[in-house]
Amino acid sequence: MYRTAQLLCFIYTVVLSLLLLAGCSSSTETRTPTVVTISALLTETATPVPDTDTVPEDKFQATLNSNKTQNAAYLATSAAFQTARPPTVTLTSAPTATLPYEVSGILVNGVLVHYADIETGLDGVDQIIDIILAGNSSEFSQRVRFTTSACTHEMALGGPEKCREGEAEGTLVEVLPFLGPEGQFLRRDEINEWQGIDVAGLHAVFRVSDQAYSSKDYPAGEYGIVFRTKDPQTIVTLQVENGRILRVDSSFGTPPELNFERDAAEIILPPPNVDRGCPGAPLQRVMIGDQASVCTQSDDLIMRKGPGSDSDPLRGIEPGTILMITDGPSCANNWLWWKVELDSGLTGWVAEGGDNIDPYFICPLN
Repeated sequence: MYRTAQLLCFIYTVVLSLLLLAGCSSSTETRTPTVVTISALLTETATPVPDTDTVPEDKFQATLNSNKTQNAAYLATSAAFQTARPPTVTLTSAPTATLPYEVSGILVNGVLVHYADIETGLDGVDQIIDIILAGNSSEFSQRVRFTTSACTHEMALGGPEKCREGEAEGTLVEVLPFLGPEGQFLRRDEINEWQGIDVAGLHAVFRVSDQAYSSKDYPAGEYGIVFRTKDPQTIVTLQVENGRILRVDSSFGTPPELNFERDAAEIILPPPNVDRGCPGAPLQRVMIGDQASVCTQSDDLIMRKGPGSDSDPLRGIEPGTILMITDGPSCANNWLWWKVELDSGLTGWVAEGGDNIDPYFICPLN
């Protein structure tokens, strides 16, 4: 009996030891980590630009735009997404950000651009946009980060910068590179003589791809700010980084979307859409602070106490009369209505237009 008990105790000990060894082996087993790939939230869209040959516009002044807050909210989520995204994204089509709203624009000098006060939420980028739209050449020069380049006497298109008379081959000079059909440079002592960019307005902002062209003489930035010029065929892109301008790119007759496909990793601010805040109304051509003239062919334009044809009339205004726009727009009767002031001091509301006879009732003064 005693020996039987000893045998049973020995068997129990062996089984218990085996179970403990199995448990230890399971707890130290090497596991294969799960790999999660985050893809870029980029979609392909095409922004149609209407025929604007009959809509000239020479002015570009700031107006209120409700997209500011929405765009800032989008950028907050976009920035969070950007930190999790792989560092290199290969694009097969033009990228655009999928925004929760449509970004409207205005016609200036025959091209569709953003309202002057729209913001990206990126301080350095927004400051440069304001400087360019204001045409502030002195502020522009202070924002340039010059590239140091060794000049050469060799005759060749593109870089590096050509040496001036009396400069030895390889002399180091500070330049702002201009990249276009032919590369060229603007030296530090020439920057204040530059006439600047004759912009119509802002077109788009994108984050520069790692695949975009960059070299020692033509460095790329972190962001590209795309401007439409008063020549509808010319597009200018500023390459910027940390609030400084590194390079000026220009293209002629090239759709901006092709530049995005080549250079953009992410669209921060997409090209504007036609403002359809007042369905049925023709495209807005005037803004608060503008002077306009009554441009009806023969009929007087009725000034009313409020926006809308059901508001009480104040008086008729003859064609050719100059108006100052002080408020608006307000949408009524498929027209945009503006509060205006006459030279006499009388104020009231008039419709911008139009109808089958007069496409516009008031026209901007060039």
